Amino acid sequence: MTHTASAIGTRAGFRLFSHRLLIALCLLQLPLMLYLYSQWQDARQQQWQLGHQLEQQKRHQQRELSRIGQRLGQLQAELGQVSIMGQRLVKDYDLVDELPVQRLDVNLLQRPYTGFSELHQALTQVSQQTQEYGITLAALESLLLNLHINEITQIQGHPVPGYSRVSSGFGQRSDPFSGRARWHRGLDFSGKQGQPIAATAAGVVSLSERHPAFGNMVEISHGQGWVTRYAHLDSQLVQVGERVDKGQEIARMGRTGRATGVHLHYEVLKGNRQLDPARFLPN
Repeated sequence: MTHTASAIGTRAGFRLFSHRLLIALCLLQLPLMLYLYSQWQDARQQQWQLGHQLEQQKRHQQRELSRIGQRLGQLQAELGQVSIMGQRLVKDYDLVDELPVQRLDVNLLQRPYTGFSELHQALTQVSQQTQEYGITLAALESLLLNLHINEITQIQGHPVPGYSRVSSGFGQRSDPFSGRARWHRGLDFSGKQGQPIAATAAGVVSLSERHPAFGNMVEISHGQGWVTRYAHLDSQLVQVGERVDKGQEIARMGRTGRATGVHLHYEVLKGNRQLDPARFLPN
């Protein structure tokens, strides 16, 4: 019995020792496990941060690409407008070699770029060059248009195609009805009933009516206060608001109103002041 009790005590001591050894081993491994766990947590955190950074970079690149797409679309529209303006100048004014030298650097968008900032800078430079060239073409077009308008609206023509004899000049004369001295505010051209009357410059019809003294009358506004007046007409061929060209037939000669015979009374006015029409007749 003593032997059995001793054996049992030995086994119990061995189990206690084993438990204590296991606990000691676990305690020894705990720092390692904690270290490995912290390393795993750090790696996981770094992986999340890296993924977050990549996602931010992706969104940034998408925003930059969207901005570049918008700027390229705007630049394309600007280049299209400049191209249309240049084509219009060539077509309307027969300008082929006379257009200003195009200062656009076409190589700007063909070289490699290291980043979005450099590409944006190049796009800005191309846009500025395009706008500057467009402003140059617009100024040239405006100048040519003004020259063209001045040319076609300049009063320099004969109101009676094929010419006609001047029956009464501008200035002081004897009134054919009363015989008294009276200022004649235009030129009278004698002719035949129904003879064509033409506009002496391009403009817009500002009046087409019957006047007690002038009879059937047409007035054309040529801009900047210039007006031509055609009176004693047999008939008017134009209406108020109608645009007429230089040399266009606007009426027929007659003797309506206060007239002693068939003729055209022609006046040139600048700001409601009558000028001598002889100054504006062709040489």
